[in-house]
Amino acid sequence: MTSPFLRWSPTPARRHDPELMDAPGLPEAEVAEAYRVLQKVNRQLGNRRTILHELRRFLAEPPAPDSPLSILDVGSGSGDLPDAIRSELAARSIPGVVLTLDRDPIAAAESNRIGLHSALGDATRLPFADASINLVTAIKFAHHFSGPALVKLVSEMTRVASRRVVILDIRRHWLAYWGFVAWSRVFTANRLVRYDGPLSVLRGFTPAELLDLARPFTHFTWTVRSSIGFQLALIGQRIVSPPH
Repeated sequence: MTSPFLRWSPTPARRHDPELMDAPGLPEAEVAEAYRVLQKVNRQLGNRRTILHELRRFLAEPPAPDSPLSILDVGSGSGDLPDAIRSELAARSIPGVVLTLDRDPIAAAESNRIGLHSALGDATRLPFADASINLVTAIKFAHHFSGPALVKLVSEMTRVASRRVVILDIRRHWLAYWGFVAWSRVFTANRLVRYDGPLSVLRGFTPAELLDLARPFTHFTWTVRSSIGFQLALIGQRIVSPPH
């Protein structure tokens, strides 16, 4: 008989349960508090560090940034990570505009409050022209999608991006799951974050799943990079001249 331990996998099956914050009609104060907690998550658990690392890679690679550089973050939440991107550009004296898009009016209002160019909209129907934005990002957002909707999200990001797509998300792993459960019990009492955070891990990805997701989009070259904190970044670079 095979030992149950030998059948155990550190990678749970991907879940598709809806997250609480994806539901309409939630109390505005509770949602606003959840966004404040998620800003702490971004600072403490590596999201901010990883997206800025990917931005610096992008800025260091030829060709030189357009003037002004254009960046779009889809599913931006309260806008703290696009704001960090904007601050990085300013610190490097790189002219640019950072745009955000979210379907949640509370999120869009918060992004506008901190001076970002924010729009309400559907990430699977981006209101931008083909190849009109230099860099398009989705930070801990893609795991909210499954099946055809997930494919459509990536399709729209690649349609709009003139140079690069960065999809930063969670590596699905039991250690990440229980780690976030522990973090949430210490740092927040917000029920939305306590429920959605661990579920987000179970809705996350493996490197192979991300590469499979990107495979149909052959006008980009793709790679996956792993970072500390169970971070996975799917990077797409637009092919300027298709190989002969």
